[in-house]
Amino acid sequence: MAQNWYERHVLPLLIDLACGSAPMREMRRQVVPTASGKVLEVGIGTGRNLPYYDAARVHSLVGVEPSLRMHRLTRKRSHQAGIALQLVGLSAEQLPLADASFDTVVCTFTLCSIPDPVAALREMRRVLARRRAAADCRAWPRA
Repeated sequence: MAQNWYERHVLPLLIDLACGSAPMREMRRQVVPTASGKVLEVGIGTGRNLPYYDAARVHSLVGVEPSLRMHRLTRKRSHQAGIALQLVGLSAEQLPLADASFDTVVCTFTLCSIPDPVAALREMRRVLARRRAAADCRAWPRA
């Protein structure tokens, strides 16, 4: 789907600005540091969660974000946070990842923007090493 100039250049910056608000930062501060092991972040966006990961607990991080326009800022924030990151430029409904391949799935403020959130949740569950229910804005460690 072709995007207009506003959708390509302005909207990603507005989303990033809104996602950096104090209440959202506080929720991230409570949730993201609980992630550990091999981590999948669904809807990594511009990388607003990256400063909150505990590098001593996270062995690897894969970020899923379909908006390729956000990847440049995500990579910059990954470098600033000292977190190695592999970016996947797809939506979460069909993840090209192996079953039971992640210890933690992080999904903050994302489900409302995914066209088929139920399919995305099924995929998140599929790639978790241990099955565990969760809600948006939570880190889901293996049980």
